[in-house]
Amino acid sequence: MSAALQVVESAWAEGYARERRLTVSEWADAHRELTQTSSREPGRWRTSRTPYLREIMDELSPQSRAERVVFMKGAQIGGTEAGNNWIGFTIHHNPGPMLMVLPTIDVARRVSKQRIAPMIRASRVLRERVRESRARDSGNTLLTKEYDGGVLLMAGANSSAGLRSMPVRDLFPDELDDYPPDVDGQGDPLDLAEERTNTYEGVRKIYCVSTPTIRNLSRIEALYRQSDRRRYFLQCPECGHWDFLTWRGRDWVTEVEGTHHNIRIDNNRPDTAHMRCGLHGCRVDERHKTAMLRGGEWRPTRKDHDGRIVGFHLSALYSPSGWRTWSECAAKFLKAKNDPPALKTWINTTLGETYEERGDSVESHALRRRCAKILPGSTGWPRKRVVPDGVGALIAAVDTQADRLEVVVKGYGAGEESWLVDYERLPGDPSASGVWADLDRYHAQTFVHETSGRELRIDRKVVDTGGLHTEEVYRYVKPRLARGVFGVKGGNMSGRPLVDRPSYNNRYRLPLFVLCVDTGKEVVLSRLLVDSPGPGYVHIPDWVDDEYLDQLTSEKGIRKYVKGRGLSRVWLEVHNRHEALDLEVYALAGLYIMGTAFIREIATRAAAFATTTAGTVPEAPPAVPTLRNPGKAFPARPRRGWVDKWRE
Repeated sequence: MSAALQVVESAWAEGYARERRLTVSEWADAHRELTQTSSREPGRWRTSRTPYLREIMDELSPQSRAERVVFMKGAQIGGTEAGNNWIGFTIHHNPGPMLMVLPTIDVARRVSKQRIAPMIRASRVLRERVRESRARDSGNTLLTKEYDGGVLLMAGANSSAGLRSMPVRDLFPDELDDYPPDVDGQGDPLDLAEERTNTYEGVRKIYCVSTPTIRNLSRIEALYRQSDRRRYFLQCPECGHWDFLTWRGRDWVTEVEGTHHNIRIDNNRPDTAHMRCGLHGCRVDERHKTAMLRGGEWRPTRKDHDGRIVGFHLSALYSPSGWRTWSECAAKFLKAKNDPPALKTWINTTLGETYEERGDSVESHALRRRCAKILPGSTGWPRKRVVPDGVGALIAAVDTQADRLEVVVKGYGAGEESWLVDYERLPGDPSASGVWADLDRYHAQTFVHETSGRELRIDRKVVDTGGLHTEEVYRYVKPRLARGVFGVKGGNMSGRPLVDRPSYNNRYRLPLFVLCVDTGKEVVLSRLLVDSPGPGYVHIPDWVDDEYLDQLTSEKGIRKYVKGRGLSRVWLEVHNRHEALDLEVYALAGLYIMGTAFIREIATRAAAFATTTAGTVPEAPPAVPTLRNPGKAFPARPRRGWVDKWRE
């Protein structure tokens, strides 16, 4: 046989040979290209960089008998990218109808633009199979990608229309803990999406991935508990013991303390963070992490399962070198440990665990037991109108009632630790001028520092504009903007910061701060649970009466599903008056209105207040560019067109 004929026959044989079936991880290593816009490490995908993702991706391959793959995880460790690799594998090697579900349609559009489209453009084998999106091409749009043998659909969990059309074989619900509980009155969005896979039962794949949220309310936690509960075991380089890595040795599933590999910190110094072996206590520095990850292995920790649903749990403590270090995790923990909202975020995003709330209410008698007492012969705090050491800002908040004004003055220090400096009721009808003159006199007074004797003035004043006397409050606030007096109003939104940019939508065109009171109450009540002085702690003097404490603890937060808002905190009254709680929220808002630059200087100001004499402490850095021109301080939306010319 001639050499030419051998070449031809070899080419024919190669062309007719059946292509080897790759796993998802093998496909990613061979074909996936990471782009600059979608990855911190652009270039060819390397599963060896995140070895813990190999088994997760391979369980999504057709060779695996698992129908449902669950990944409960910390933030930014590659869970979504593993799913994107599965999408690429499906388009190239295992075509069929596929649905990716994001929390909202807007998120789906953003993911399509920033993740899916760049992935297709960067990988030659995908470019050849998926045409570019065109506005008039119904088969290839932002949320629809057709390819030979299948289609990728992208939908939002907040719209039932995208969850109820054609059947799909493969389903990718991403960040499912952010899904609404009910979509358009049709039921649970995850259930609606899964119903579309029923036609393919036996060959379907469902990849559920999410960072968790609240204990017993988290979707991903419930799914993980139903699975075989795999954990990524690491071998101690000192003694050879195999175990999975936790924060303090506790397994959050079994709630058994101190038996697993864990992270330790020496003397609260995050730079000393290291791993301790769960068996012998060997000290393992982070330089061993890469080798331990490379040699690690997934092991199921639940025996009574059928293999159809496999689950993986991984914290950010496993992040590869160069992503997130143990020292960075420790630093964030030390910063958040005394602030329940921040601690919740840390537990969810770093440990990949659900947060078990210590309680949604505070008992007034518990606060009474910790009230600071006036010592015999003492002239310092907690006497009224005395400013204690640690305070670097004084904020006054005013609540408007039908027959009086109620005023508190709060002192704030580093880490938003706070002290109640004064509380007064100013009797009088707010529709008359007398009570507002009393408020002016109150705002003009000075407060004495307990150590230096320095006379201090209030830095910011906020006045509630809600209720029956909105007009009177506007007329009071407007001419006093230059003196640091601002109007605030409680809003009924949720999931927003306590303070956002002000609104000018009022007849006086003055800046009005609409507060997210849900956020404010959650922060205040969580800080009342902090039991030792430090960041977030609320100091309460014993000169307050029981009525004040009852008002401060007058509401209880419960979590329930609210139509149109999803899982929300709803506040129930346990006491019929709540002025003290409202004032606490308003005062915190007043601090935030001062701005982050001011808040960063509070510790410096507190030290100066305590050690200097009058006239030597620098003025407070302004919270806004200028208070003499509120229009420049808080720029309103510009007016356009001849219709508004008359206003100028």
